[in-house]
Parts: sequence; structure tokens; C-alpha cells
Amino acid sequence: MRKFYILLLILFLGLPVLSKTADSKNFSMSADNLFMVTLSSIQKLNYKIVEMQSTSGYILFKTPMGDEYLIMVSNNGNNTANIKITKSKQDSPLADIRNLIFTEIQNNLYNLPTEAIK
Repeated sequence: MRKFYILLLILFLGLPVLSKTADSKNFSMSADNLFMVTLSSIQKLNYKIVEMQSTSGYILFKTPMGDEYLIMVSNNGNNTANIKITKSKQDSPLADIRNLIFTEIQNNLYNLPTEAIK
């Protein structure tokens, strides 16, 4: 199963066709801080983190309805980071999840977690 997600990650980064199903947003903070705020937001929304990797900046999570989504956090330059949300199934509602996560990140933009998420 892990190989499938890694393959999905490679396809996501390599194929421009999949970018039609992904939504992204830039934030004025470092990629590390945005990654931590995103983890905190996912936990606050009661989504289950399936897999994450901080070195490559991806988080795979599942909603209570069973839909899986992939979040990629990337560095855009000097103190600017980008977050991209992609659904793993085509029939999953992306707009609702995207809006919830972006709103939660925006609300907690300067409230960085001080201890590890359990």
C-alpha cells in the first residue's frame, strides 16, 4: 500500500494532468512552519493522518467519511511556501476539504505548535 502512495506522489509531481484536480495556495512562512501548522490543522479538524514525511513535505490523511487526500508542502523561495491538496479518488469532494483546511491554516498561521502532535 505504501508503494502505491509513493507512486501516486511521483505521478502527482511529474504529470501536469493531475494538477487539474489539485488546488494550491501560497503562504508567507517557511515550509517547515507551514508543515507544522498543516499537521495541527488536520488534527484539529479530526482527520486521521495515514502517513506523513516531513523531509519531502507530504501528508496523507483520511476524512471520517473514508476519503483520502494528499497534501504537499513545498518551499517557494525566501520565506514563502506553497501547499497543494489533491484527492486520491476522483469522486471525492475537494472543494469542501480544501476550504476547511485553508481556513484552518489561515486562522492558525501565526500560532505555531510548540510541542509534537500526538
